[in-house]
Amino acid sequence: MMERHNVPPIRSGALTLLIALAAICLAVLAVLSLTTAQADLSLAEKALDRFSQDAALENEGQQWLAQLDAALAAGQDTAALGQTGEDGAVTTTLIGESGRTLTIAALPTPQGPGRYTLTRWQYGQERDFDQGPQLWDGSF
Repeated sequence: MMERHNVPPIRSGALTLLIALAAICLAVLAVLSLTTAQADLSLAEKALDRFSQDAALENEGQQWLAQLDAALAAGQDTAALGQTGEDGAVTTTLIGESGRTLTIAALPTPQGPGRYTLTRWQYGQERDFDQGPQLWDGSF
């Protein structure tokens, strides 16, 4: 006769729960990774747009300096190129896209290797603070 062996059944309850928990954790991590990647892409696109605007302003500023240099070399009046301050510096503000600005000030020099000395080269951003998110003022 054949003997019967009593083999205990495999208890898969704890193992199934552990595998299900691991699968859920991996799915949550995948969603978080995708969200982070999308946020990084959005931030990189914004940075690229800002750097493109700055590069366009930089190019326009260099062209303005070339005009100033040519006017100084020809002995022409520089009043048409911008505002002249008390110290004699010629100042202009170039406005780019999205409110980006570049303010340039150059002081003409009668001696020296160049015809002018840069005293200001400053980027800025025009902002409308009334259009931003409204902060809580502490009242109820």
